[in-house]
Amino acid sequence: MPFFKNQEGYNLYYEDIKGEINEGTIILLHGFASSASFFKGQIQMLRKKYRIIAFDALGHGRSDHPVEINLSKNLRYDIIRDLEDLLENLGVNEKYGIIGHSLVGGMIGQLVCMKYPDDVKFLILLNSGYIMTDNVVRNIFYNLLPYFIRMNFLDVVANSVEEILDKIIPYILTSLADSLNGTRMTKDELYMLIEDQIFSMIKEINEYDPSGIKCPTLIIGGRLDNFAPEQMSEELHKMIPNSKLEIIDIAGHFAPAQRKDVINQLIREFIKKH
Repeated sequence: MPFFKNQEGYNLYYEDIKGEINEGTIILLHGFASSASFFKGQIQMLRKKYRIIAFDALGHGRSDHPVEINLSKNLRYDIIRDLEDLLENLGVNEKYGIIGHSLVGGMIGQLVCMKYPDDVKFLILLNSGYIMTDNVVRNIFYNLLPYFIRMNFLDVVANSVEEILDKIIPYILTSLADSLNGTRMTKDELYMLIEDQIFSMIKEINEYDPSGIKCPTLIIGGRLDNFAPEQMSEELHKMIPNSKLEIIDIAGHFAPAQRKDVINQLIREFIKKH
């Protein structure tokens, strides 16, 4: 299996699949707690015409899993850095398309488009949004929120985030039990770290502006998505200038696997057009 060593010395698994007819390069970015294998249904379809590059982010899939989890580490910068290094190692110097899934893969795709606007041909966001759940604490916090709060996330947390945190922190601590084993932080220090991560996430959401994404963008949401509700896809569509929105009925957060044929057809038509 192919691996490359990142700047921290960890081995990261990657796939570099040469297209039967090479009509371009497409990068696949998986979501939190997922891996490149999530896209197997899309890879089967795309590999006929395109070079496919995907990798398992640190702590995911077949890549190395650090023994100790850094609760305050925001993964997006490290994943972007690792992607940059992988593309350099593979000698990728042509423009490429990006397909990102969920709030992590989709957000990284958006950030790469804004960082390298001349390098990206198109962006496809699957069940994504504008909230950065890019570390363990943020992901657990967001997972614990009821669906109706996620639908109106900014409005709700603006007025009641402290009350929400008071109720959710005990569940966050339970979810982190294994990771916290042996930690030397006091209870107050741990609570402060968790609160700091959540308030930082909310601050970033209020400041986030994807209007700088200039490439053609396809946004696909699921009508039954309880993790990244369709309202997030609708908001992204309003924020990203050159975007097209598709909401799939009878599809949840894992629509690329659940409704593979429908999703693949939309991807195929969009790429052909652009």
